[in-house]
Amino acid sequence: MTTGYVFDKLFTQHDYPGHPECAERLEVIMQYLRQHELLPRLTAIPARPATLDELKWCHSANYVQAVAAISARGGGMLDQDTYTNQHSSAAALKAVGGVIDLTLAVLKGQLNNGFALLRPPGHHALRHRAMGFCLFANIALAARAARQQKGIERVAIIDFDVHHGNGTQAILDDDPSILFISSHQYPFYPGSGGMTEIGLGAAKGTKVNVPLAAGTDDEGVKQLYSEVVFPIIRRFQPQLILVSAGFDAHWQDPLGEIGLSLTGYHWLSQNLFNLAQELCGGQIVFVLEGGYNLQVLAPGVGNIFRLLLGNTDYDDPIGPPHRPKPNVTGLVAMLKQIHQL
Repeated sequence: MTTGYVFDKLFTQHDYPGHPECAERLEVIMQYLRQHELLPRLTAIPARPATLDELKWCHSANYVQAVAAISARGGGMLDQDTYTNQHSSAAALKAVGGVIDLTLAVLKGQLNNGFALLRPPGHHALRHRAMGFCLFANIALAARAARQQKGIERVAIIDFDVHHGNGTQAILDDDPSILFISSHQYPFYPGSGGMTEIGLGAAKGTKVNVPLAAGTDDEGVKQLYSEVVFPIIRRFQPQLILVSAGFDAHWQDPLGEIGLSLTGYHWLSQNLFNLAQELCGGQIVFVLEGGYNLQVLAPGVGNIFRLLLGNTDYDDPIGPPHRPKPNVTGLVAMLKQIHQL
């Protein structure tokens, strides 16, 4: 396998003391990839700044200019959770340019697959404003690039971050060419992502929300994905799969209450990888979102790189939780009814 990755030192210069979405998140990932001799096996895709024309596929020009202006002044808070400093605008532009070029390299056959190690993250960013640690809609922009620059007719985005990918959904809500599936803790920040949110107009049915009760573990996630998510992906027949990979659904993450283990994450990633092999010639790109326990984040990302490289082994030094878990059978039945499975 030829696996690409995006990383830029500038991503670590977007930082704020004491904030959970910190530079150390990428630093521990890169250290893990070096220590486990994964990095030499990967192909680096340089991160270049996205153009305004590219950003306008998902954002208003006024918003892009506002982010640049506040960074030029040294930074500040864009909402109660989302910070900027003097490097943030440049880092966010490079994050978008990097994931676009990684995605296009996969579509051109230059790479089999890839993982974009981006900061700031993107799945909460809205068209006109920042939200939830996110500045620009990285994965939605990669999907739009696949459509605009390579003529891909159907793209699937799967988001397994513990928080609903509200920004991705809002930007793509009326776009029938992009299937968006989010599994997330509910009710929980940002408050959206109920199962009846299924898209607008001609896109109705192409937006799928899987609201997880606190404590849902590997077994529950496997049941929901096997009986609901994977059949919907197969029905849509995507030509490209993009994954918003958040590791904050792990049971030891400080910002979430879902019960996934690294073994569960491996199962989920393996099955998405297998679907890409089955449906779209293996064309799959993972994009980093959340994950705030560094001892979970580094091996979690490392396991996906092993998978993309064709390895069957994975690393789970923590194991599963030992606590009550909700039954998901009723949720499965409701989702099957809503999505006519």
